Amino acid sequence: MKVEITEINVGVDMGRKGEPYRDRHKIYIFQDKESILENIIHRRNRPYEDYKEFVIPKVMEMLDFKFPSHYRSVMKEKWGYRQNCGCSMCPCSPGFVGDNKTYDPLDIFVTIKF
Repeated sequence: MKVEITEINVGVDMGRKGEPYRDRHKIYIFQDKESILENIIHRRNRPYEDYKEFVIPKVMEMLDFKFPSHYRSVMKEKWGYRQNCGCSMCPCSPGFVGDNKTYDPLDIFVTIKF
């Protein structure tokens, strides 16, 4: 599978008070030039196994150069897919959640193109 990462944005503790997994690193993956309607239609049938195999290693490689040393723990995470990654009420924000709790979790937003 050929996947190109077009953009990565990283935020620290993006107002997570009511979110599930609020004390863990998260990765959200979006497809480039996808409309909101397309996102809603396809959010339950994304190729997340492929994302885990092809996208997450590339993201970790790219972020390795951008992180200060105290965020290097994100490189050692084991990532699990959760349909309710960012919202406990509905499947509106699927993504990957790291397996270790941290006091300063990162939100990593990745845009990809096939």
